[in-house]
Amino acid sequence: MTKKDLRKHMKDMRDSMDQAILQKENKVILSKLEKDPHFKSASLVAIFYPMGHEVNLMTLVGQRRIAFPKIINQALHFIEYEPMQTFAKSAFGVMEPTEGKIVDQDIDYMIVPALAISKSGYRIGYGKGYYDQFLSQVRPKHVVGVIYGFQEVETFEIQEHDQRLDTYYTGRL
Repeated sequence: MTKKDLRKHMKDMRDSMDQAILQKENKVILSKLEKDPHFKSASLVAIFYPMGHEVNLMTLVGQRRIAFPKIINQALHFIEYEPMQTFAKSAFGVMEPTEGKIVDQDIDYMIVPALAISKSGYRIGYGKGYYDQFLSQVRPKHVVGVIYGFQEVETFEIQEHDQRLDTYYTGRL
């Protein structure tokens, strides 16, 4: 299966999954994150605003310093969240901070979205390459993927530009 086919398959599966199951798995993922010693000691955590039925990390907002992604001049950057932060939908359909301080170099724990993650720790995103480009230039101390259990796959074709995750968490117990 090509990456393009796997992307479509995973989106379709995620969109058709029972919401109660996804919410249960979401809680498991959050619990695993909160037990991670690297997460516990992180001073700035980069997360993402959930799109569609993605893993929802929004409960982390207000618990610690958080940064959200924003595309600026065709490159991914991270903006530190401030109370009363406003978000707007980007051309890609992702909610992004409308303004704020870029904190790319300050991130020490990054949680990345994925449509699938291989058992060897490589992710398939939405196909634009923004996270891989960012990680090839700015590598936080810990880069972690979060997915529902069905999104873990044995393998897929890895390309030279693909960036490996340090670890990933699924919603499986």
